Amino acid sequence: MAERPLLVLADEQDVAAQAFVARHRKDGARLLKPSDLSRAGWCHRVGDPAASVAMVEGRAVPASMLRGVVTRLAAILPTQLPHVAEADRNYVASEMSAFLGAWLSALSCPVMNRPFVPSLSGPAWTREQWAKLALDLDIPAIPVRREVRPGSPLPTLQPVPEGCVRFDVIGPTILGQGHLRLRAHARRLADGAGMAMLGVLFDAEDGDARFVAADRWPDLSDEAIGEALMECMP
Repeated sequence: MAERPLLVLADEQDVAAQAFVARHRKDGARLLKPSDLSRAGWCHRVGDPAASVAMVEGRAVPASMLRGVVTRLAAILPTQLPHVAEADRNYVASEMSAFLGAWLSALSCPVMNRPFVPSLSGPAWTREQWAKLALDLDIPAIPVRREVRPGSPLPTLQPVPEGCVRFDVIGPTILGQGHLRLRAHARRLADGAGMAMLGVLFDAEDGDARFVAADRWPDLSDEAIGEALMECMP
């Protein structure tokens, strides 16, 4: 195992996370699945985060030795814990999420993205909340509409339109093609949300384009995104 692991917290079915870990395993990348939280040895030292411990591929790794953490889960879900007795899964998933939230928040190494209660990876905002942030930052945004249909208990959110222009903010790097003003908008949105990693979609590529939606989990299988992420790690 690498001396300083880079943990990627993701579902075991997360193909993009698997591709990133495979490409950068020599650099210390290791996949951390929800089921790995069941391994004995995890420790969170309140007031002494450097003494906390992660169990990585069966080995105890002090938090002070971690290169960084990439979080691609909003929470631990009961369905991700098939090894736990069915009657206990809801409780165990809730406790694991709470533990991880505290553990990740205390780390001194880079964490992309840091928890934002109750989410483990940045704010779990609705499209409406993202649009409000954009407007608060004087960034034009398309209206967000929900349709209420007869017989449906919940309103339906209109899908993100096709053909959007995307920028990915990865630490100091901004990837994507389009007007420089949109790059600046993407940076301001990421900073405004307190996120080191964020995908930002616009409805056109010119400078007057409007914000459409945000994606907390850029595609790590993309080589350019993966390289930009590695540059954020010490």
